[in-house]
Amino acid sequence: MKPRDVSHIFNKFAGREVPMVEEKKVHHSPYSGDHEYTQVKLADPNDPTVQEMRDAARKNGLKLRLWWPGIAGTMDFRTDRVNAHIEKGADGKYRVSKRFNIG
Repeated sequence: MKPRDVSHIFNKFAGREVPMVEEKKVHHSPYSGDHEYTQVKLADPNDPTVQEMRDAARKNGLKLRLWWPGIAGTMDFRTDRVNAHIEKGADGKYRVSKRFNIG
């Protein structure tokens, strides 16, 4: 089965900024000591760009799943879900990328 192309639906969002929050965290391990890492998350789950993307997905019979650096998610494949990727630019801002795929 050929994967469904959804770029014509979502490419209009590519390049839009999405506010994200970066938090410094420390993982305490009794075996290897403390490790610092940065946790990234949406600053506002109801951000207008995110909401527009959700609405576009719903209008086309899809659910929206957002991916950004460091996020973990299931690897199950769903034909009713679009994966939209958010990437951090050289200027430190997070933007919707041009990567949209079904899964």
